[in-house]
Amino acid sequence: MSSTFNINETLEDLVRELNSGAREFARVMAEEAKAHGYAESCSAPGSFDLGFENLVYPRCDSFNNDEGSLVFRFQLPGFDESGINLSFKGDAMVLTAKAPAQGSTGFAGSQKPFIKDVNRREYRVPADQYDQAAAKAVYKSGILTVTIPPAANAVDAIKVEIVKEGD
Repeated sequence: MSSTFNINETLEDLVRELNSGAREFARVMAEEAKAHGYAESCSAPGSFDLGFENLVYPRCDSFNNDEGSLVFRFQLPGFDESGINLSFKGDAMVLTAKAPAQGSTGFAGSQKPFIKDVNRREYRVPADQYDQAAAKAVYKSGILTVTIPPAANAVDAIKVEIVKEGD
């Protein structure tokens, strides 16, 4: 028995499947976005824009410091601290920021600044583990640093024993 293998047909089939899958993915994501109110621009067939460039805006770094506090550092250059708002709602810290007026950033008339409004970003801060009421925020040199100390009754980490099965 011999079978022939045609690489061109195989590649064409693969490209056809990938293209079809990508279109289906875009359609499903657009429907999902519209259902959740994230994208008004998904009405035209084949149009898919969730604003992925905004998903990492503003840049944020989070970590636990040596004291066990949860620390967030946001890059917000060019903002004024009066336009930045932080609040807690349940287990979420909510950040909004209004970009300053175009002329107030020091950019020339036709230059567009890289800063834009931060409409609403939520970051997980479990209320049972962190003392949200004791949070401190400092804005310096375009960096907003938010420090949330651990709650007094927070449970320390619980070690889980891992055993090897078999042998």
